Amino acid sequence: MIFWHLLVLTYTVDGQTFSSNLAFKDQATCAAMMDKFYPVMYLEYRDSMAKCIKTDVASGYTIRPKARPKVTG
Repeated sequence: MIFWHLLVLTYTVDGQTFSSNLAFKDQATCAAMMDKFYPVMYLEYRDSMAKCIKTDVASGYTIRPKARPKVTG
């Protein structure tokens, strides 16, 4: 199963902390967006962080058929 991932962005301005969550369909997409977005955010907000968190909500399935056993004879 593939699960939704939240990109959590947190930063502080004048002692007040702000947080934002963006949902992505999988870990790879979340990580790719974090790699693009966080460097830009860090330039403006040095006291910041970003991380991807896996949720319990399925965004897709990866069901593969099982191989049939070999029949001898």
